[in-house]
Amino acid sequence: MAGQRRRGYTLIEIVLVMAILVISTAMAVPYMEGMLAGNQLTAAADLVKSRLTDMRSRAREEGRAYKLTLGDNGATFRVEPLTEEGDLPNMVSEEQLPKDISFRLQECKSFTTGDGSREEANTMELIVLPDGTAPNDYEISFGGNEGPGLVVCLKGQTGAVSTKSNGEGGR
Repeated sequence: MAGQRRRGYTLIEIVLVMAILVISTAMAVPYMEGMLAGNQLTAAADLVKSRLTDMRSRAREEGRAYKLTLGDNGATFRVEPLTEEGDLPNMVSEEQLPKDISFRLQECKSFTTGDGSREEANTMELIVLPDGTAPNDYEISFGGNEGPGLVVCLKGQTGAVSTKSNGEGGR
């Protein structure tokens, strides 16, 4: 039996393979985090885009205006109908964006309300009117820690919602 070889692996061989696996994983993690951050940014933009589309549909069906309100420095948002004075708000949804993703509204201007008076829109609110349009064109910019940002656009005259990347064409 002195001439036969043993079958199997030594402890040193197993430890060496494990060390190579740990080093390879440690080198791959930063690249994986970058890929996941891009997916989170897209998911956040898609979430807000779908809520804007829902707002437009609800506004047309119910015949009343809806608003999207930012909260927590752009990390959360709430969608609810605009209520008459004295009415209790009927909350539709309150949502949180993925970790390290935030957004902000751009191009909020003054608008004319249903009774003809003029109000200044808060830069923390986006309004969809009962006919499914908006008083202005709105852009919601999304950003994270790394990578290119995304922009969700709401066209005021049509109520159409689209997405674009870094100021380039929409999808």
